[in-house]
Amino acid sequence: MTALVDAAVQVARGTRAEAVRSGGTRSAILLAAIPCAILLPTAITFGVAAVAERFATIPGEIQVTAATSTNSVYWVITLTTIVIAATATYSHAITLRGRDDDLDRWLFPRACTPILARWLFYGVAGAVCSALLVAATMLLLPALFPAVYGAVDLWSGVGARFVVTVPIYTFLVCGLGIAVAAIVGHPAGAIAVLLFWVYVVENMISLVPNGYALQSYMPFLNGIAGTGQELAFTPPWGVDGGLVYLAVVTAVAMSIGCGVSMLRRR
Repeated sequence: MTALVDAAVQVARGTRAEAVRSGGTRSAILLAAIPCAILLPTAITFGVAAVAERFATIPGEIQVTAATSTNSVYWVITLTTIVIAATATYSHAITLRGRDDDLDRWLFPRACTPILARWLFYGVAGAVCSALLVAATMLLLPALFPAVYGAVDLWSGVGARFVVTVPIYTFLVCGLGIAVAAIVGHPAGAIAVLLFWVYVVENMISLVPNGYALQSYMPFLNGIAGTGQELAFTPPWGVDGGLVYLAVVTAVAMSIGCGVSMLRRR
């Protein structure tokens, strides 16, 4: 019990230390995460909405299909979460080299402590950010663009699910990104692996033989489907099972990352 309490205290210290380390005007959070994770998906979402609303209100033969709640926060799910995860991946990977690595070894005797601490810091920050973006998007879209987005409803079952599941998805994806960083051990390499898997492997897997069967095991697709986002893909273990599957993959990746980190310290 004493060892468990000590480990929890160390993780809490690591989380506070990461909050300090990631701060400042030159931090990756201010320079990359905030503009890309918040401003970019917001601009895309409302830019597309403005164009669609304009076409919908022009008299003529152009018809615009009304949007539903299940498609209203697509860019928050697919862009915000990955940007935050990439930031977490980079932030952990850069501590595995040079003086930062020496400092981590001195501050945290257990190799798993900084991994869990950074997951907690970036995962919680990302979860809060995504929850606020989901709520703001689903509130503003029907108010500003009623002709196309009038059916979007934050207070519906879909909206309530998004507010809960999108932060969970963000938290898990941050953990997966940090696990990749711990395994690869190089900032550029870790981000390349993460983005290649998300945007190339999971999108192209259906083109290979038995690709649709393999698609069932793609962690990010399972997680996105688990949020309630409307997709052509449905997890074989159900929508709720999609998030559970992602959680299992994240736990396995974290275990491997901790193991590699312990070997690296020998």
